[in-house]
Amino acid sequence: MTEDAAPRGVTTPGAGRVPGGIPAGVTGREAEFYAAADAYLADMYREHPTAATAAGLHDHDARLDDWSETAARARAATARRHQARIAAVDPAALTPSARIDRSVVLNDIEGTLFSLVEIRPHERDPQFHVDLLGNATLHLTLLDAGSPAWPERLEALLGRLRAVPDFLADARATLRRPPRVITEMVLGTSAGSLRFFEDGLPPLFGRAPLLAADLQAANARAIAALKEFQDWVRDDLLPRSDGDWRLGRDRWTRKLRLTLQSEMDADTIARSARASIDALRARMLEVAEPLHRRLFPDHRHDGDGGTRLDAIVGEVVDAVSARHPTRATLFEYVRGAVARIKEHIRRADIVTLPPDDDNFALEPTPGFLDGMAVAFFNPPPTLEPHMKKSFWISSLPRGGSPEADRALEESYLREYNDYALQGLAIHEAFPGHYVQYWHALRSPWATVYKKIFSSGTYAEGWAVLAERLMYESGYAADQPENLLIHLKHGLRAPMNALIDARLHASTEPEADLDRWALDLMRRTGFQEEAEARGKLRRAKVTSTQLSTYFVGLVEMTAIVEDARRAAGSGFRMREFNDRLLSFGAIPPRDARALLQLPAAR
Repeated sequence: MTEDAAPRGVTTPGAGRVPGGIPAGVTGREAEFYAAADAYLADMYREHPTAATAAGLHDHDARLDDWSETAARARAATARRHQARIAAVDPAALTPSARIDRSVVLNDIEGTLFSLVEIRPHERDPQFHVDLLGNATLHLTLLDAGSPAWPERLEALLGRLRAVPDFLADARATLRRPPRVITEMVLGTSAGSLRFFEDGLPPLFGRAPLLAADLQAANARAIAALKEFQDWVRDDLLPRSDGDWRLGRDRWTRKLRLTLQSEMDADTIARSARASIDALRARMLEVAEPLHRRLFPDHRHDGDGGTRLDAIVGEVVDAVSARHPTRATLFEYVRGAVARIKEHIRRADIVTLPPDDDNFALEPTPGFLDGMAVAFFNPPPTLEPHMKKSFWISSLPRGGSPEADRALEESYLREYNDYALQGLAIHEAFPGHYVQYWHALRSPWATVYKKIFSSGTYAEGWAVLAERLMYESGYAADQPENLLIHLKHGLRAPMNALIDARLHASTEPEADLDRWALDLMRRTGFQEEAEARGKLRRAKVTSTQLSTYFVGLVEMTAIVEDARRAAGSGFRMREFNDRLLSFGAIPPRDARALLQLPAAR
């Protein structure tokens, strides 16, 4: 942990312990809580070596996670033991910061138990195992080329490579009846993982010459095991993949509470989402009408209501979506957009930006995640904030034939046109996820618990709010087309929440749900076919995460508006945002309390 990231007054435990520590000078019940929380972190990372490596703790780098049934039962027993110890600490005896730490740690434990007992992804989700294996290898190789740590990391990688055949054998023994939609997806993501082992790893082995031969041999055995796993997925698992991807209303509702850590319930979210969709579509019509008169002077759409709106907005969106890069120029375009976006952030004084030498990279999405989403931000390890920060963009989809490839590519690029790619860069990087993580990881206030157990509601809420703050501050003010696409993409957050709830809590036939969701995205949301179908799959293979965007936006927007109202003429956007981001990605309700704002209405 660098000095910039270490919370002031925090002691660092020795080897084998997680660098969280007990704040200096803390005594009594608060010291008891921090000792218990530190013990939970240590046991959690011992049982989850891949998560430990991703967090920057390297005590367990040479091991792969064990997800045999015996290990899963042991995890649950460990979680219950820590839950009882931490829950016994009276929150009234803690400072506000420690109360937040206690809450997020207990939420993580409850979520762990819910997953182990109710969801059981190791039994019903082959992507769970592909993700683990991908992260286990990837996070050992995210070093700078000249790093002196390469021999140590590659020695650990050797241990994990040797464990791959047994890891995949355990996965085959554990997986039972997954949903078909997940198994079909895994045929693609496991192929991407295989490419990383075949093409990505071997060039690194020369950075530990004494281990190179052993690494090559272990990697060859891992590749053979991965190919065998792929064949098994296709020939054995896929034919019996008849599980239900739906959680059902009860489990989805309970998971939603754990994911959001919010007072908003499903009915409140749905009402607010529908109102937001109506308001955004009305605003889109206002922006589109002048453009429509210029672009289509001979087109008349009489009448009122949704039909006229769909026609006018749809024609303009269709026309401006033709302005897009090619497969070859996509990354070059995004790099140029990032430079323009950063210039506006500084000019509008929205938030303090990281320095230009902060090891930020724009890269292709790793194969085992490619296609899960269009883009990701991969933060540096919590305990190693100096490491690379990656803005990943997934490859363009392919359809299995040259004609299908061209059709999918055009659909993808029309959705992620010149203007949409700017919004993507704002959301994932500037001033979205990357800037938010930079503030959190270097904050002297945000404890290690606030950094590790980060709130997706806060993180996604900030990223969507960042898009809104940019356009409200005059970004691309001379381009109404840009604003129109921003508003179109703004429809995604409330639509995501509606789709998440209806798909996982409904008992309707799958075909009916598919038609409803695709119509919502295509007709009401003006999305391209490839985007809508990709989101439909994502909604099925995940649950509750798609609700974080809208709930986070609602709660983070209310915080900014209430703070602006309380400060009056003294409100300064950059100073406020810097303070807000310094808390770490804590649940928005806790950020509101720390800002001493009244409870949300």
